[in-house]
Amino acid sequence: MTLEVQERWNSGEITEVGQATPPVQPSRKENLTVLQPGKIKRGKGGTQASRIALLHSLANIEQWAIDLSWDVIARFSSVRLDTGEPLPRQFFSDFVKVAGDEAKHYHLLETRITELDSFFGALPVHNGLWQSATDTSHNLLARLAIVHMVHEARGLDVHPQTLSRFAAQGDCSSVEVLEVIYRDEITHVAAGLRWFTYICSQEERDCLSTFHDLVKQHFKGYLKPPFNTEGRKTAGMTEEWYVPLVKPPS
Repeated sequence: MTLEVQERWNSGEITEVGQATPPVQPSRKENLTVLQPGKIKRGKGGTQASRIALLHSLANIEQWAIDLSWDVIARFSSVRLDTGEPLPRQFFSDFVKVAGDEAKHYHLLETRITELDSFFGALPVHNGLWQSATDTSHNLLARLAIVHMVHEARGLDVHPQTLSRFAAQGDCSSVEVLEVIYRDEITHVAAGLRWFTYICSQEERDCLSTFHDLVKQHFKGYLKPPFNTEGRKTAGMTEEWYVPLVKPPS
């Protein structure tokens, strides 16, 4: 459905962003066992079972990311900036693209899991990402900060280690999937950053201090290194955005 809506939006068949009340939480298939974040054992990639567990965890994240992309469109479609202006159409175009990318990622991961003789739903999942959506449902800047500039940026940080685990096992097919996802995720962090800075600029807010304040309000704990400095920089996120949010040395 996501790819169909994306195609209709890009072709101009869908011309307006309507208004609707998003669900409290998106539905999931009954075969999924949902646990609290921290209760899921992510694989380390040393065995096939471990690689399946890691791919399953990533597929779960991508599935929530699809919903988050549509939620930011639906939930904030009628937002007016402090200037009284609505969000530009390009805002919605960017997040339609993000939704399409996330759907592609989920399909790639689900296919790879099937190739490894398993299936999505064979292992428990968590809804940690959606908890962040709930916590930021009242504030678009907070949503952009936490979901796209914290969580998705963290995805860039863990990519090199994740990739090396699959490469060490000679799993070239999974490596190819992860590389596709990584390239797209850089553009997603960039989109979050771009619209965060746009709104701050329009509302005459200081971007960095606003970001730091929102992360302290809506994210538990500190940001944890090591950071993928190069990947973040490619997305436009330089160190002054995230280094001040690291736990100071004791």
